Amino acid sequence: MRVILLNQDYSYINSISVRRALKLVAKGKVTVEKYSEMIVRTATEEIVVPLILRLIYLVRQIYRKAVAWSKKNVMVRDVFKCVYCGTKKNLNIDHVFPQSRGGKNTFENTVTSCVDCNNKKGDRTLREAKMFFNKRNFVPYQPTVMEFIKKHLDSIGVYDLLVKAGIY
Repeated sequence: MRVILLNQDYSYINSISVRRALKLVAKGKVTVEKYSEMIVRTATEEIVVPLILRLIYLVRQIYRKAVAWSKKNVMVRDVFKCVYCGTKKNLNIDHVFPQSRGGKNTFENTVTSCVDCNNKKGDRTLREAKMFFNKRNFVPYQPTVMEFIKKHLDSIGVYDLLVKAGIY
């Protein structure tokens, strides 16, 4: 189980372990916004595990100018779907311009694809393989930091949980 940690201004920071959450509560660094139904029993007491925590002091977050490229970040950008057929199974990364011809590991050159579509394309370009992106006018792009954070929160389901709790 993970506990959602919010900044003082209710912006999402991270999801943390129950152990770390209980330490923050014991030190008085957070306020509990919502409790879960889980109970931890110690030798002397029973502690209700928090579900959503909010920091007492504002933590300024310094964002980079751009999101770092990684396979996971490419999949988050493409919403964990194959850009060729739309399936969500057996996903990996495909280079639009093949690495064997000098293609780089950048957001503009990589997309999420299933194993079948990736094998079908092989080391050819889209035109040579006679393949197209599933969405019309889709172009691989470098996501902004805020866009990436929103997509990441949607992919792990944090936003829906915060809406149910009445925070957002």
